[in-house]
Amino acid sequence: MVTKFSSRWFLAGCVGVAAFGSVTPAPVRAAVAVAQDAKAELEKKLAAIDKKDANALFQLALWAEQNNLKTDSKRLLRDVIKVNTDHAEARALLGYEKFNDKWLTKREIDREKAKAEEASMAAKGLKKWKDQWVPAEDFEKLEKGLVKYEGAEGVKWVTPEQKERLERGMELVDGVWLSKEDMEHHRAGEFKVGDKWLKEDEANKVHADFTNPWVLEGEYVALTTTCTYKFGKTALMHADATVRKVHEIMGLPLPKAGDVEKIGLIMVKDLADYSQLGNQVGDGTDATMSSNWSSFMLSDPNSGRLAGVTIYEVLQQGNDTANDNFSLGHCRFAVACAAVRNLQYVEPPSPWFAYAVASYCERYWVAMGREADNKAWGKWTLDTLMKEGGAIDLKTYFDPFQPTRQSLLQSGAIIGLLVSGQKSKKVEEQWAKVVEGFKKPKDKGLLKDFLKLETILGKDGQKDFDAHVAGIQG
Repeated sequence: MVTKFSSRWFLAGCVGVAAFGSVTPAPVRAAVAVAQDAKAELEKKLAAIDKKDANALFQLALWAEQNNLKTDSKRLLRDVIKVNTDHAEARALLGYEKFNDKWLTKREIDREKAKAEEASMAAKGLKKWKDQWVPAEDFEKLEKGLVKYEGAEGVKWVTPEQKERLERGMELVDGVWLSKEDMEHHRAGEFKVGDKWLKEDEANKVHADFTNPWVLEGEYVALTTTCTYKFGKTALMHADATVRKVHEIMGLPLPKAGDVEKIGLIMVKDLADYSQLGNQVGDGTDATMSSNWSSFMLSDPNSGRLAGVTIYEVLQQGNDTANDNFSLGHCRFAVACAAVRNLQYVEPPSPWFAYAVASYCERYWVAMGREADNKAWGKWTLDTLMKEGGAIDLKTYFDPFQPTRQSLLQSGAIIGLLVSGQKSKKVEEQWAKVVEGFKKPKDKGLLKDFLKLETILGKDGQKDFDAHVAGIQG
């Protein structure tokens, strides 16, 4: 037999509810009667006083409190301060205090004190971070999780991990951080994996699994990869060179290595790993990119910064040189796109720009290559563009820009024209305004300059672009 819970029987134990009826205990009946009598008396007293007499209202509020009519007492106290805003006794019972000639609650006073303290500290150049006041220029760095390190070269801001490395006297050698005692192993071609030192081939096998990848660092880029260590070192060289090229294109000074947060780059060899990373993308454009371009951006949930994600592609089995070169292009694209999009702007550039710079760095410029290499890559890219439907007319290319294979193949050539091609005076002058706008991150107008550049390219730049493309193809 199943016994069902009955709320009626439960209440019987609390207030005396019987099985088939209810009997209210005598003490409860007495308390209810007293409350009802007090409520009735309060109504009589309220009717007998002048409701504009603050003191009379206050005395009645005290009477209500003494007779356990707490809700009515609070209501009457609020009526008191409506009649007499500065009735000190009523204010006190309602939880108010006089602060700077204003009646405020404790919470409001705490808020006012905090605002006053903040203004006072701001005047001294300080800003509150957690429970301490710090120099305003330090605040943003602390928010990013950086800490101060004082070394022989002075004070610099680094990550806690970097600080530990510096304090231990570690050096970045060939993409790997090494302590003095580790140097001998590195010279012998050994790498620490867990608590073991392994030869390079053995370490490559361990790090081919994305649960335990290589983590290598360059000057401006941090690489996570399941590729070989040898390829990873080359990829870092291309990635660092790409960051330098992006700053050159945009006319921006190159920051000192170590003074900026490194750009994240992820390159995997397994399509399943790439797909798993692609499934984490929240941005619709990047989700499309992961499908049609083999590279996309992934946002770091902690910092909000973007990391470039790409895949090592095997175009020809057994042709490691060709496969490496093609995949190094992917690295350049992913790093360039992340470098442009991670910069701080009051107004961001037009949507096509980051992809165009990335396409240029991947397809029309080879890091540490020769001019002949650049032209060969450019010609191959333009031949591929012809197979994708040919170049889009510049009058319709920018509005709206869609990152398709066709538009991305073409976009790098547009940057090539702007950076080093022969162009009309109008295009030259407007591009110069855009570049100048990059140097003024606090000024608005960058987007307007981009829109004007797009209009001029559509009207006056088509012939320049066609000639530039023909020069690459010829």
